[in-house]
Amino acid sequence: MKRLLIAGVLAMGALGTTITQAGASEAFCDWDPAVVIVTPGGYLDTVYVSVWTSSLLNLGLPLESYTAKRGYDAAGNPVTNVDIAVYVPAGLLFQFSTLDEVSTGLLGGGAVLAKASGTSGQTTHLRFTLNTA
Repeated sequence: MKRLLIAGVLAMGALGTTITQAGASEAFCDWDPAVVIVTPGGYLDTVYVSVWTSSLLNLGLPLESYTAKRGYDAAGNPVTNVDIAVYVPAGLLFQFSTLDEVSTGLLGGGAVLAKASGTSGQTTHLRFTLNTA
């Protein structure tokens, strides 16, 4: 009888492992504000900062700031080097993972300029280059 019980427990454990591995994953975009970047040459470029979380209960409401500095590409043409700092406040009792993304269109549409994984309660830096100076 003990062997049958142990075999049943092991079989259920193996079955549970198989089900867990086949589980699906979802991501939710909680916020996608437009950020207007003023280049050193006075041009305006609009980008969108998307914050994706794994649950609707994890509110990824970001606080963003950016720096824009003049740089030069390999051919010597002026470009704008941008660093967007994204801070997502932590939940009441816990931190959660985020996927932060800067793109030229809403909800990750258009060209993706930068992408990084982060954690709520910590600042994530997204760095990219704009061809406008």
